[in-house]
Amino acid sequence: MSAKEKEALKSARNSYYYALDILKGRFEKGEDVISKDAYYSYKYARNILKGKFEKGEIAISKDTKYSYYYARNILKGKFEKGEDAISKDAYCSKLYKENIYNIEKELKIKLETEQIKLEKEKKELEKLKIEFEKSDLAELLG
Repeated sequence: MSAKEKEALKSARNSYYYALDILKGRFEKGEDVISKDAYYSYKYARNILKGKFEKGEIAISKDTKYSYYYARNILKGKFEKGEDAISKDAYCSKLYKENIYNIEKELKIKLETEQIKLEKEKKELEKLKIEFEKSDLAELLG
């Protein structure tokens, strides 16, 4: 283990910046250290992993602001582990209800729209298949 890596493992901050500035990517050896800090867990999820950081969710879930940010920016939906912390702050709770539930509604609408499109395409394919079979049959008989 290099001296830089040893130094990185001394704190969540050091591990995060080692991942960001030196590795320019995931730092698996530092994830246990990062996971103990809500702020750096959120930043690691957002800027390094660009997605969920399950190891850090316990720390994040104890922080009102980062629970909300994690739900909105990382999960793009509910963060049930953090809802208790979010509910303790009126402003974050309001934002969570407005934004997270709207995101979920939008996703549901998109899904339903896609399902309708797929059904229409399926019906069109069925019609084409029937027409093709009829034309094949006509050629054979003709």
